[in-house]
Amino acid sequence: MSHFNFKSFTFYGLAIGFVVLLFKVVTTYGHNLKAPPPIQGRYRIIAQNLPKCLASDELLLNIQQSGIYLNGSLLTADKNVESSNVTSASQTSVQEKPSLFGLWQNQQFTLSGTTNKFISCERKINVTIQAFVKGETLNGKITLTSAAQPIEFTAQREATERDKEKSSSH
Repeated sequence: MSHFNFKSFTFYGLAIGFVVLLFKVVTTYGHNLKAPPPIQGRYRIIAQNLPKCLASDELLLNIQQSGIYLNGSLLTADKNVESSNVTSASQTSVQEKPSLFGLWQNQQFTLSGTTNKFISCERKINVTIQAFVKGETLNGKITLTSAAQPIEFTAQREATERDKEKSSSH
């Protein structure tokens, strides 16, 4: 009686061959697979020509990231508090569910959704944000239902408490 079965030998040979081929493909093309750089954080928006209901507010864009998928919230900040401090308004708003959703690709992203977090605005606002990321700075356009044309903006990422602790420990 022979211990070699032709069907089993063929099956295992093909399985090993497939694994070797798959390994070769992954090692050849795997170097192109890179995680997107982190852009998660809170950005203070500087914009001109905001609609009247937002003109008196200082805006913050809070971005949460999971790979190329982004969630965000457009918030208001208290002008009397320095930009390095976390305001009570942004503390409570950051804890809420994000209302903007989008994708991050090729150093730019798009977030869109509806927000009603602005007390000075009477109704919900449809928001679309398209921005180009360069280091800690965003440059882009905000499109609001209450504005006739897109509003150009720049935003600077605010340092978090963790960033401050890291810089003070070095």
